[in-house]
Amino acid sequence: MHNPAFQLSQPFIQELFDRINGSKELIVPNSALSDVFLRGNVPSPEHLAQLINVAHWASLSTEEGYSVTAALILRRSDHSTDTFHFDTPLDLTARTIGKLGPALENPQADIGVWPDEAGQLKIWGFTTIAYEMVIKSDLWIQILGPGRILIMYSGRTIAALTANRAVFVDSRSFLHSIMPKIAAQAQKTEITLLNLFRYNAILKIAQQMRSHGRGGTVLVVPEDMGWKKSITSPIKYTGGANFLDVAAMTLPPSRTELADTENLLRIVRDMNLSPKKDWLRNWQQVQQQCTRIARLTAVDGALVMTFDRYVYCFGAKIEAIDTRTIAANLMVIEPFEGHEPMARPFAGLGGTRHISAAQFAFDQPGAISIVASQDGNVTFFSRETESGELLSVQQAEMALLHEGLGGSLWNLSLFSEMGWLEKGVSKNEKGYLAGVVRWMRGAFQMER
Repeated sequence: MHNPAFQLSQPFIQELFDRINGSKELIVPNSALSDVFLRGNVPSPEHLAQLINVAHWASLSTEEGYSVTAALILRRSDHSTDTFHFDTPLDLTARTIGKLGPALENPQADIGVWPDEAGQLKIWGFTTIAYEMVIKSDLWIQILGPGRILIMYSGRTIAALTANRAVFVDSRSFLHSIMPKIAAQAQKTEITLLNLFRYNAILKIAQQMRSHGRGGTVLVVPEDMGWKKSITSPIKYTGGANFLDVAAMTLPPSRTELADTENLLRIVRDMNLSPKKDWLRNWQQVQQQCTRIARLTAVDGALVMTFDRYVYCFGAKIEAIDTRTIAANLMVIEPFEGHEPMARPFAGLGGTRHISAAQFAFDQPGAISIVASQDGNVTFFSRETESGELLSVQQAEMALLHEGLGGSLWNLSLFSEMGWLEKGVSKNEKGYLAGVVRWMRGAFQMER
């Protein structure tokens, strides 16, 4: 008798099913956003286990020497112009996913799965809808790499498989470690919502950096140029660019502008622009900017940019300011429910890329260091303001922005839930925020 080396925990499957099925609250309670995160198709516990199991084994396979990455979506077959249908549905197996995966990686396409008349899950085809403009309300499973699976529903990440663990994702600890650095760089006249835009852009760059598969380092720094003390001179690839068509951008208002009631009403009216006008174009341009920045990280060395994505240089070599002031330990955080931060020795980080990025974050307290390994793991480093402790957010790829504008909406709701949008926000700013939400709701397609 042969037993599988990997077996999903039945309590985990039941808990996951309960959360998806609504016995535990999943949809954001924020009244301004609750109608955006729609309920989609819900699998049975047996089908849920089968989908995850097949995705897991597919992630461990290779096709012509390359690891398999793919996305599965539980959706009825439809005959829109964005779908491809097999004449005969295919069996849902790891081997089939492995064969299809390379053809559907770039641009991303989702493998459509639905039970046949006998109740057996089958692959009916795939869809090529531009997912950055969609909130996927149905069950959506992404294969990120060997043994790394993201499980999503109603536009947000719920759970993951990683390192032979089945976990529920909670990005709050991740957000708490990153946001203080972002908020510290904000100008007093800026609206609080800009911090969310900066946060989303940093996540997008990290996501794109892991996608090119070469590994890389991004150093996000204040604009005081103090970062140069931690970089070896001369820097080969230096200059400066923001890779953004500023002339096409509609800048958000300042707090001073919002103080004028007439300006506020005008801004809120403008937020109801149709998807064909500038607000949607602005959002798309920032996505393109983040992709361009991430591509530069494929060059050996670190890329240095501001919190507003102005690139100073790339291919830079990091050096310690004073080798006598290296952190002895660091506090490791993982974006999972129930995870308790734990202290680990600095020397245990392993590779040179991680050690140098951690040293940079230690020497530059206002900065954030981001490292993507060739295997797709992403780590954030920052230094805690009050204690001076070095923080390492590991397996951050499980908390990155995976759903374009839908992911931005999810982060917006999370910011609101955690109080980040209420800290120092005026009544006028709340009105502007309401306008942003109305625009975002109307700017993308919600699949029902």
